[in-house]
Order: sequence, then C-alpha cells, then structure tokens
Amino acid sequence: MSDRYDSLMEILTWRRSIRRYKNKPVSDEALLKICDAGHYAMAGGNSQPWEFIIVKDTNTIEALRKVYEEGDFRWTYWLEQQRSEQYRHPAFNFPQNELEERARKATEQLAAPAIICLMYDPRKQFGSVLSARADMADGSQSVISCTMGGCCMTMQIAAASLGLSSARCDCNQQDGYRKVLGYPEPVFLYAMMPVGYRDYEPGPPKRLPLENLIHYEHYDTDKYMEDDEVLKHILKIRGQYGKI
Repeated sequence: MSDRYDSLMEILTWRRSIRRYKNKPVSDEALLKICDAGHYAMAGGNSQPWEFIIVKDTNTIEALRKVYEEGDFRWTYWLEQQRSEQYRHPAFNFPQNELEERARKATEQLAAPAIICLMYDPRKQFGSVLSARADMADGSQSVISCTMGGCCMTMQIAAASLGLSSARCDCNQQDGYRKVLGYPEPVFLYAMMPVGYRDYEPGPPKRLPLENLIHYEHYDTDKYMEDDEVLKHILKIRGQYGKI
C-alpha cells in the first residue's frame, strides 16, 4: 500500500501547469485514457454532469485560442487592474500598451498538440440533492464548479501518469466558444485543458509547510493567519513566478 502512495505522490509532485509544449503529437489512446479517468471523478448523487470534446485540428485549436485571448484573457486583465500593482497576478501585471503582445504570449499553452474541452450539462445536477442547485441554497452555485474542478484535477493526474503535461484555462464568456465547438444551450464549457509533452522543466512545486495547515480535534488559532500575514503570503507567492 505504501508503494501505491509513493507512486501517487511522485505523480502529484511531477504534475505542474505547463505553458509551452513540444511539437509532438499526443495519441488518441492517451487522450481517451485521460477522459476515462475524468469520468470516474466524484459527483453528487452520481450525477456525472461532464462531457468532453477532444480537439486536435490545428485550425480549431487556433480558433479556441483566439476566443480565449480576445475574451477571457482580456476580461481577466481588466479585473486584475483593480488591484494594487504589487498584488496583481504577474501574468496580468503590465501596462495596457503591452496587452496585444502579452495576450498572445500568455495564451501560448493553447497551442498544444491537443486540447480537451471539459463541458458540463447543468440539468444533470438535478441528480444530486436539491441543496446543490444554485437557486435553492445560499452559496450552492459553486457545487457544480467543485464537481468539475475535481474532474479536471483527476484528468491532470491521469495525464501526468502517462508522462504528459497539461494546464487549465477557465472559460467564462461562452458565445465565442459555442460558435467554434457547436455545443447547444444549456451545455457549458467549464475549462480547456491543453495536453502535450512539456517543453521545459518547471522545477519542484512550492507549497506551504504541511504542519502549518494541519489541525487536530479543533482549529489551532496559533496557526490562524492575520490579515497582514495573508498579504505577506500573497506577496511571497507573487515573487515565486517569473514574468511571462
């Protein structure tokens, strides 16, 4: 049993969100295995809201990249400008006159040899308890996002187990993607997952010490981060990322 855990941790620590991929094709078999793993993720009431679109055609990939670049990337950029400069995500911390150039470079991960589009049908959420419906309980709108997040992470781990790398591009503005992929209402594109062979080594993951995150029997208030400590934490993780 220990060997299985060690193998899992090796995969988890090797898995990173990769932004550039080699020009090397990914087999259909590997992509199907990744989707197979995803459809075993947790889902309330076994509702299984997910569907997958595998995209390998270079024209379609470029069209999806353009939609993301002109929609979600720019939307995120303008939201980040509402923050003080030192707290902005480094991928979006640049002046407006660089937006065109930076947007193209920042979306380079979507030039991968394959993209798996993670879709969901919100009607299937009725298979879960009614409190999981967005209009039934305060805060429950995130339930389907949690479900799809678990599916996406399962797929990322599966890709890593096959020696493949991936990333996650969250999708919000649906109209452009809907035109490219042809999915009907009310199906929703949750995220695009580029898949390929990494073109660089990102180094080991940076994580907070586990002992700072573990509590026994009750919450240890000595480990509670005061507001100023949270701000220091954000500044620290901002410094861990290089500029794009």
